[in-house]
Amino acid sequence: MFLDASVIVANLLEESEAPLIRASLVDESEVVTSPLAIFEASTRLAAVKRFGIDEGYRVVRDFLEDARIRVLSIDDTVGQIAHTCAAAYHHSTRHPARLNMGDCFAYASARAAGLKLAYKGDDFVHTDIEGQRFGS
Repeated sequence: MFLDASVIVANLLEESEAPLIRASLVDESEVVTSPLAIFEASTRLAAVKRFGIDEGYRVVRDFLEDARIRVLSIDDTVGQIAHTCAAAYHHSTRHPARLNMGDCFAYASARAAGLKLAYKGDDFVHTDIEGQRFGS
């Protein structure tokens, strides 16, 4: 399972989906994320909690370490898949998914790793990625 930033943030902010997210982590044999998702989660957490981005990064990294979530590299294959994803689903195409750059790279990272994508929200339901949606 690849964790999108939205799922990391929902868990760390103890949003209503957090218990389901934690349970799903236990059920999966492989749980991963990417540096881009870590960046997104760290900056969002810092904004919501009103502390520095460095503190947000520390909190996210501590969570990943405690949960034994591996960080995947973003390589050229992921970049190519992200471009293909953007051509189909980016908000500039006016597709209902309206994915942003971070979403395209989450999609690409999950697809390249052959894993389902864990996410929160309505965006990825409009794509062809296999995933697990938490909340809305």
